[in-house]
Amino acid sequence: MNVPFTPLFVAIVTTFIGILLLRPLAANIGLVDIPNNRKPHTGSVPLIGGIAMYLGIIVSILITPLDLNNFSYFILASLIVVFLGALDDHQNISVSIRILFQCLAAVIVAEVAGISILSFGDLLNRGDIYIDDWPVFISVLAIIAGMNAVNMLDGINGLAGGSSLITFIAVAYLAIDSTIGVSLMIALLFCMVLPVFLIDNLCIWRPLQNRIFMGDAGSMLLGLSIAWVLIDLSQGEVSVFSPVTALWLFGLPIIELVSTIFRRVLNGKSPFEPDLNHMHHIISHLGVGKKKSLIIMLIFSSIMSIIAIVSEIYGTDEWIMFALFLIVFVPYFIFCYRISSNNKLTS
Repeated sequence: MNVPFTPLFVAIVTTFIGILLLRPLAANIGLVDIPNNRKPHTGSVPLIGGIAMYLGIIVSILITPLDLNNFSYFILASLIVVFLGALDDHQNISVSIRILFQCLAAVIVAEVAGISILSFGDLLNRGDIYIDDWPVFISVLAIIAGMNAVNMLDGINGLAGGSSLITFIAVAYLAIDSTIGVSLMIALLFCMVLPVFLIDNLCIWRPLQNRIFMGDAGSMLLGLSIAWVLIDLSQGEVSVFSPVTALWLFGLPIIELVSTIFRRVLNGKSPFEPDLNHMHHIISHLGVGKKKSLIIMLIFSSIMSIIAIVSEIYGTDEWIMFALFLIVFVPYFIFCYRISSNNKLTS
């Protein structure tokens, strides 16, 4: 397979230049994250990471040797969520408007682009579970869930970006021997732009005053893109991996999303009400610290992706992998629920 290296290099350079140009602009227009009780960082931090990564992706797509028409719906859907996220970062839009535009982007992906879930695979050892009715509806829900899952994970520096990078690397590894298409190209491009963002997000070789956040624009862009890639490559006769493998590749955000929703509902709170009872907050507040908490969570994400890759290579039964996924989810949820129920962390 011939990997087009020029677009990959351009993605790195464009994202780097985007960060340089957007940093002073963010301060001038108020596109910054202000510290509060849920955001105990120091100083106003530019929310430009998502926009810079989007610029890197789009410029690279424009020079890719692949047919640009194949990327048109991805460009449109991702533009909607980046614009929505940037607007939310700037002035905090309502949940209803946020969901409305997320739904619009998801419909473009599932209905117009045709990136939809047709089968859940053999999860119960009784044959593949096909979605004969409402495949677009199920796919729209999955895509919206993907966007919000990455957003919920964006609670400490490097977690959402690092976990997404692990997912894209794993996807690229599994799909690298297939023909270069839209989804594989998207995965490869994010493997380029995410490290550029993480250097400034984690202040690697950079002073603390250079820190940037991806913002909602970045988290929703990542969630949409991961959903696109995982659905496209796990469905149909030419799928690269099984649906349950896709579940494992995106395991940490999915587990965090589902456990958070269940936990909040059981505690009598709205699923949309933010709190500090996510696993990464809990680990950090147990005396581990944010840096070690980040490392622990990324190791967890890496292990899930490695298990996904190994199970795919050796052809482990899908129902076994699904059962193992539930075995991982249950103690994760119970731990978070007990901590939140005891009110050990500030909401």
